[in-house]
Amino acid sequence: MNEFTWNYEEFVCFTLLYASHVDIEFTEDERKRIMTKCSEETYQKIWPIFDAMSDFAALEEILKYKPVYYPTEAQKRELLNKIKGQFFVDGEYTAMERELFHFLEKTM
Repeated sequence: MNEFTWNYEEFVCFTLLYASHVDIEFTEDERKRIMTKCSEETYQKIWPIFDAMSDFAALEEILKYKPVYYPTEAQKRELLNKIKGQFFVDGEYTAMERELFHFLEKTM
């Protein structure tokens, strides 16, 4: 597992990049929505890190931050809502996105 220490904005950016790529298509609209949640500087920092990781490593990285950024049920729900919102940016909620969301509900 990679050893990054991220602030909340960086973590959210990374998580939304992960969510955006689950259906194998990353659209400009998805990128724009991520940019409403983080700065251009943060995006430029996180993108190459995300792009270099496998899906499994990225998921491990997200789950590593559970005690830091979503230890309570309310914080978990807030993060899941951000993820679900990202899924709907392209107007679809694909089977792959539904499966990932269900998995994250259980593991987070």
